[in-house]
Amino acid sequence: MPPAPRTLEDDLAIRIILQRLCLAEMKVALEYRGQRGRLQILAQEADRILLALPVQETAAWSLPSDEKVSLAFEDRGFHYESVVANKGLVEWEGVGCAAFSVPRALRRLDSHRLAQFTPDTAPKATFTNQRNDLLDGQLRGLGQDGFELVMQDSSRKVQEVLRMGEESTLDVALEDNLRITTQARVAYFGEDCVGMKFTEQADRKVLGQYRNWLEGQQRLQALRDRESFAQGPQRPPQRELSGPVLPQVRTWVDRDPAILVLTEEEGLARRLAESLGRKFGIQSLDYIKGNLKSFLQAQDGPQGWGRIRLILIHNHLRLVSPLELTRQVVTQEKCPLPVLLAGGEEDLELKRNRALAAGAVDYMPVEPFRILAVLRKLDDTLKLFE
Repeated sequence: MPPAPRTLEDDLAIRIILQRLCLAEMKVALEYRGQRGRLQILAQEADRILLALPVQETAAWSLPSDEKVSLAFEDRGFHYESVVANKGLVEWEGVGCAAFSVPRALRRLDSHRLAQFTPDTAPKATFTNQRNDLLDGQLRGLGQDGFELVMQDSSRKVQEVLRMGEESTLDVALEDNLRITTQARVAYFGEDCVGMKFTEQADRKVLGQYRNWLEGQQRLQALRDRESFAQGPQRPPQRELSGPVLPQVRTWVDRDPAILVLTEEEGLARRLAESLGRKFGIQSLDYIKGNLKSFLQAQDGPQGWGRIRLILIHNHLRLVSPLELTRQVVTQEKCPLPVLLAGGEEDLELKRNRALAAGAVDYMPVEPFRILAVLRKLDDTLKLFE
């Protein structure tokens, strides 16, 4: 397998990625002369992509025809950026959209990583450290010269058990009848993973088996991707209006005190669980609209809020602004729990003032995610309401 290219220029491969984003109802980041936004990608066609554009943002994104805009997104754990041209405002299936040209090329922002391939099912691995501990993990990303390893126990971080430059022996179950044992060294740490590079002592025969398997898996995944693309966007059928199904609260860490994270992106909840799961229980909900307490299905606990002791409202929500949701929870639902708003750290004082005005206890920056600062803020807030 050749090294991962910094730039993807294959038109079909680009369109396959875009269709995958559509089916997953993902958002892409746009940037134009300092203006930033995140819009859901609704459709990809031969000559354009369509992004959902809320009415209140139409004026802000009213760009000159063919004006170039920076586009960035994540797919299968890899980060890409590109430049697309504005094609104007259109309507698609009754929804207002912004149309842009299909990217001619995608540039990988993280091509330094050992990972070149993300498997549909992460192979399990056991590995050692310098203290001769035997630990369980999974291979999240695979490459010709190594792979990215995460802890199987999501409440632990791999940085707690390995150090930069440390060597490890790994036993990896690639398939039921194919296991390899090899030596690798810590090359870098990611946000929740470690990059393990094969050492010179690694057995060449074993590496040959691994690389042959990897190339075969890559071909199979590419074949499945092309077949799925050829079938067209097979969207799930619309639910009957008479029987709506509410989103379910997801438990990441089952522990007291529990924190409920309201967000459309599970990345924040996962990061909280992996970083702080030893101290807090973490639940998350992709909130849509309506009475928040109704999503909790009459849990036991103070006034029906169950084991939850704090509500964290992320700035990435689907159909309501975080400030509106805060007012609803605090004022209309009379929630007795502390509410924190969370998002980026730019314009921090302005965001904090708005959060307080809406009834929140405070505003907490989580982008970038600083573990100690987040831990301190959550801990201090909970202590105030004991």
